[in-house]
Amino acid sequence: MKYLRLAVREPPESRNPMHTFVMERDEVTLTQLWNWSTTDEAVDVVLFRVVGDRGVYTAALEEVPFVTAYETVRLDEESFYAYVEHETRDADRGFREPFVDRRVLTLPPIEFASDGETRMEVVGRQTDVQAVVDGFPAEFEVRVDRIGSYEHGLDGGALLTGRQREAVAVALELGYYEVPRSASVDAVAAELGCAASTAADHLRKAQARLARQAVGTER
Repeated sequence: MKYLRLAVREPPESRNPMHTFVMERDEVTLTQLWNWSTTDEAVDVVLFRVVGDRGVYTAALEEVPFVTAYETVRLDEESFYAYVEHETRDADRGFREPFVDRRVLTLPPIEFASDGETRMEVVGRQTDVQAVVDGFPAEFEVRVDRIGSYEHGLDGGALLTGRQREAVAVALELGYYEVPRSASVDAVAAELGCAASTAADHLRKAQARLARQAVGTER
């Protein structure tokens, strides 16, 4: 079983407008696709986890003409689930084409990043995993970030925003989590280039998410 970490950048004309919204607005910092299915009526049913302003996000959904239904559910003080039904676009079919009839699985979550990339992990037969990479149209930018055997456990980092992951990584590197502690929040903040209160907030929220996951109350 081969493993692939992949980043794909769609041309603007085919990109989902909600991904463009994430790129253009600061109110939403992370959007993850956790589950999805299609119907015989050419409707996609998708479940997102979104970190950001729920009201701003739902207002943007209202403006998307092919969205036929949606519902949001609060997760915590800064994130929520968004259940969305929308008409399947030709662009959606085009994005999926490299995966059709391949013996591969896409591992959730798929991340729609604010820099325009769609990031995902794929596992399957070696020849089929490579065929996925080769199958994207020429106008798509495709980058392989990692390829090898799949040996991952549950990825707690998927629950964190990019800035939270960065803060935790810096804190680990500097020794913030060592016993005894060999770095302060001020040192982490200096490395991140932000205020100490901001660094502390990133670390606190990251720790809270990982703790909830550890006891089974975070999804």
